[in-house]
Amino acid sequence: MNGIGMVLLAVSGSIIAVLALFGYIYFARRANRYTPFTEKLLRSPGYSLGQQVGDQYATLLSTTCVVGFIPIFFGYLLNLPNQFNPVALAVSMAVMLACGGAILTGQIKKLMRLKLGMDGEVYTGQELNFLMRQGAWVYHDIPYTYGNIDHIVIATGGVFVVETKAVRKPGKADGGREAKVTVIGDKLQYPHATNRSAIQQAKRHAQAMQQFLLKRLGEHYPVTPVVALPGWYVTRTGEGSGKSNQQSDVLVINPKRGAALRRYVARQLIPEKQVTLIANAIEEVARSVTAATEKIDPDGHKKYDIWLGRRVEENRL
Repeated sequence: MNGIGMVLLAVSGSIIAVLALFGYIYFARRANRYTPFTEKLLRSPGYSLGQQVGDQYATLLSTTCVVGFIPIFFGYLLNLPNQFNPVALAVSMAVMLACGGAILTGQIKKLMRLKLGMDGEVYTGQELNFLMRQGAWVYHDIPYTYGNIDHIVIATGGVFVVETKAVRKPGKADGGREAKVTVIGDKLQYPHATNRSAIQQAKRHAQAMQQFLLKRLGEHYPVTPVVALPGWYVTRTGEGSGKSNQQSDVLVINPKRGAALRRYVARQLIPEKQVTLIANAIEEVARSVTAATEKIDPDGHKKYDIWLGRRVEENRL
């Protein structure tokens, strides 16, 4: 088999997959069947990070294909008679493979960070959903100008904007895990690191939410910033109780079963009717996910480009 034949064989699988995908979409649209969903879906915990994880998988797959194609390309060059020095080709291939390996390593690390963050948001969101038993409204992954608010809890006790930080635990010499984090002012002191940005980030989210509610509903509502640390035992300086704590008007909690927020949610600071108004305003932003089946509807081409790119979501706080 000549060099061109090897190249065609290497890419034939990808060509078949692409043709199958667009063939399915074409015939699905010709069937003239529409999605049953008449409104957009609510954003789920970790939705934005889930999208990034999917994009990163695609990037990793593309890079892997390119790196895997390098030996095939140089093998093709070696088959050309009296054109290239074999030693020069071998050195060039080694350098390109080393660079490709470094790029792949970086992409894998990024993927693992995104997956950790997504798992943290999913876990926290599921635990905060227990607060709905007490009449709270809980929404997730709310986009706004400066990013995303991971979770929002709305109840008579106030509005709580929750920023989730999933942090790996360092191991102990005896095989156990370090699991205690201490809140010192606006700083989170882990056994192996210090974080100063989480609390500040939660405060920015709270300020944005308060401005949104003022602009939308014309009133000031109590908005509390919260930092959720899944799996960590939270204390503050001078205390060992492990209970949720408040410093600089920020709650730092372990979100398990929503227990750390229950006594705050149960307070009577906002009338029930106002709670419903706030929830409705937030839901208009939270309900922004288009059903995936809509992309293959007969009129799907009016909303998505040929490469099935995601439509830019317009609703933000």
